[in-house]
Amino acid sequence: MNARRDKQKQQRAELNKQLEPQPQQDKQPTIDRRKEKFSNYLIDVSKYVLTGVVITSLFNDVSDKTIIYLIGIFVVVVSLWAGLRLTNKRKAD
Repeated sequence: MNARRDKQKQQRAELNKQLEPQPQQDKQPTIDRRKEKFSNYLIDVSKYVLTGVVITSLFNDVSDKTIIYLIGIFVVVVSLWAGLRLTNKRKAD
């Protein structure tokens, strides 16, 4: 009978331990993952703009290629720079 009570007490203690609020986990991995995904997105945008705007305008007869090239190259450079800047991983000292 005492063994049964001891087992019940042990089970209650384990259950109470499970029900206690857990300490907050660090949010840093989630933020790092989001930064990584966003940087990949920006690099992809850079590639798609380069392919879709600049290169296709070479094959099509566009009336004002200069503006398309300038805007396209500007978007490519800015999105590529931002994407590469976000992937910059520096070690904390």
